Amino acid sequence: MKIKAKPLVFIVLMGVAGNILGFYSIPLPIPLVNVAFTLSQLPALFTAIYVGSLEGGIVGFLSTIASTVLFIKNPFVPFGNFILAFATGYFYRHTFVRKKISVIPSCILGEIVETPFIWLTVIIWSGLVLGIQINILVPIIVLINIKAFLEIAIDAALLEIMLPYFEKFLGNIKEELKIIH
Repeated sequence: MKIKAKPLVFIVLMGVAGNILGFYSIPLPIPLVNVAFTLSQLPALFTAIYVGSLEGGIVGFLSTIASTVLFIKNPFVPFGNFILAFATGYFYRHTFVRKKISVIPSCILGEIVETPFIWLTVIIWSGLVLGIQINILVPIIVLINIKAFLEIAIDAALLEIMLPYFEKFLGNIKEELKIIH
């Protein structure tokens, strides 16, 4: 399999955009962990919906590397964003009950798929590695999940509004941006 330059450049640019968006965040007052509201998943979700699941997942992984290293400190976060974007792209592309799902439900379903991963990795990282007790972690994880669903709802609403404009701007290059045809 030969990877073409155009999809690679697009994925890297979207990953960079996600990292830049990660620097513009609103810190949330949650004790013991660094949690902030951000739109860093927006490029990954756009890529998953516009191009495909795999490409969106890769952008999801790449788009949180800077914020993970500098702020979040949980090395599992990029993998969670891969799951979120991949699942979102999957739900957007597949037909359920003879009807295609739109952007907003696809993004919310993607977050539902990511939720068990969030719980598991926060328990592993904060509980086992950092030694925070589970009775303290559970309310923190609940707040992280609420924040994640709020972010996704806002991202999805923005995508629903912006997608037609992006499609018009990018034209017919969608198929050229796929890694695997």
